[in-house]
Amino acid sequence: MNWLLIKKFPKFAIAAAVLIVGNGLFFLWLLSRSPETPPASVQPVAAVEPQKQIIEEKVASLPAKMGWLAMVGSDLYDVSTGERIFQNWIGGIPQKLFYQQETNKLMVQVERGVIRYGIDGKKDAAMGETSPPAFSQDGKKAMFIRDGDIWLADVDWKAFAFINERQATKFGEFHAGFFAANLQLHSENALAVRHNNDFLHVDLRTGEIKKVKIPQMHLMKRRSPDGRLVFGEDRGKLILFDVEGASASAISGVQQRAVDFQWIDNDTCAFIHGGGSIVSVYDRQSGSVKQAATLPFNCNKMAGPSPDGRYVLCAGNRGIAVVDLEGKKASDFGMPAQHFGWVSNNTLIYSRDMPDTATRGTWLQTIGEPERQVMGDPYMVGSDGGAAVAPMPEVGLVVFGTREALFRMKPDGSALQELAKLRRPVGRIQPVEIWGE
Repeated sequence: MNWLLIKKFPKFAIAAAVLIVGNGLFFLWLLSRSPETPPASVQPVAAVEPQKQIIEEKVASLPAKMGWLAMVGSDLYDVSTGERIFQNWIGGIPQKLFYQQETNKLMVQVERGVIRYGIDGKKDAAMGETSPPAFSQDGKKAMFIRDGDIWLADVDWKAFAFINERQATKFGEFHAGFFAANLQLHSENALAVRHNNDFLHVDLRTGEIKKVKIPQMHLMKRRSPDGRLVFGEDRGKLILFDVEGASASAISGVQQRAVDFQWIDNDTCAFIHGGGSIVSVYDRQSGSVKQAATLPFNCNKMAGPSPDGRYVLCAGNRGIAVVDLEGKKASDFGMPAQHFGWVSNNTLIYSRDMPDTATRGTWLQTIGEPERQVMGDPYMVGSDGGAAVAPMPEVGLVVFGTREALFRMKPDGSALQELAKLRRPVGRIQPVEIWGE
């Protein structure tokens, strides 16, 4: 203690005395406490057992509720009742989520492979966390890297294992951690993969590897769903590259360059050309191109086909146009929105988050009919383009989330019902789909 300081400044003496006395009283109190007194935060074992039993009962009830379950953000909800069954069910938000009845397990698609969970949300097994595989469109075959080479396998999803593994190449230089991300195209007999600064074509039957040039512009949009074909350009002409034969063929009958593409299925692709004014359709089986419609205004983007593939959306500076590929006509959809999605073969749901109360909210429009407002609050749209809306056709419902609550309705907008208040806004809703359906 600095006594010179206290003498010079008497008020410090008072403070020092208070400090000394206070510390002394605290010390005496500490000694007087009984060491046997348990902390207040310790919960008796008997109180934990009912909570464990509640969780076990919830887990046991899940199989009977399949079809009605959806992940709202990272929480699991029963959309038949609005009950939040589990908070942070599997520790994140998956890209896809399936329930496998045979094993009573969950198949969860993530960025680096597939993870299997128990329905209690506990991780059971993983396929590809360190060496992400690539799968065929039907999920029956897998490609992966082992010791620098490409291997093929059949997939036994019930056992959650690769079977009938066979080595396809003897190259020894492929990178396991980046193979799935670097895979550009693939078919049953061939693939094209980025390797360092080159693109390599691999014949999976013979193991032959050769350098190849493949179209790279907007690959994800121009590539067929089965991964075999990709559209490109060569000196201003539209071409189609087929990885099976490592060859490109010119597409005739196209006016000017194509500006955007939308595959409808593996055999059909719609695209905008003619300076942004024409939509045509390529048929893979015949190799032909036929004009589908003239747009009401120039567009440079195409988006999501309807579930039955009849309609596509085109976007331009003036708004959204709907193209009827079967009826061969296009119409002005009207005012733009932050997000569009199909809830049935001919009905769109969209969200407008804007100050004008007359246009703000969640809306529905059936093709050929006036739009109708579902509610004044818009459903949430994420910065990544995802949205808190999900059709659940198995039970005939659409589920969506606004900033404050979770709702459900029929695809035509009827039977609107608030299911639950949300703790926080969510950017995605992911139904638990039934594996194999």
